[in-house]
Amino acid sequence: MSTPAPTPNPVILDNASLTIDGKPLDCLTSHVEISPDTAITTLDTFCGSRDYPGITKWSLVATIYQSFDADASEDVLSAAVEGGVPVPFTVLPDRSAAVSTTNPEFGGEVIPRPYAPINGDAGAASEISLEWSMTGPPTKTTT
Repeated sequence: MSTPAPTPNPVILDNASLTIDGKPLDCLTSHVEISPDTAITTLDTFCGSRDYPGITKWSLVATIYQSFDADASEDVLSAAVEGGVPVPFTVLPDRSAAVSTTNPEFGGEVIPRPYAPINGDAGAASEISLEWSMTGPPTKTTT
């Protein structure tokens, strides 16, 4: 009789890490994703239509609470935009655990672009909705 496979654990992002240009934004980030968008080309012929996958573009999508404190969201994001060049980023599912096969670090470079520096309702936190294009697919590090 064989041993049953262990039950996989879902990834719960309650201790994740987001760094942009080497600066952590962990305690100001409420949402993070690395998102692919693949263009589709449709060819119509007398035999019907057929879709073909095209170029995939990657984006870093995040919701970050605005803070004007030193080395917080405004300092990090505005410096990246003002620099005018791609900057590195990393995302780690569990910042208190070592990078491993069960806690891989994803990274790459993003192309900073302007963002809304103030955004929110009365009595609510100001949020930055970030969607920056990546220069290529993300890397995945497990060691």
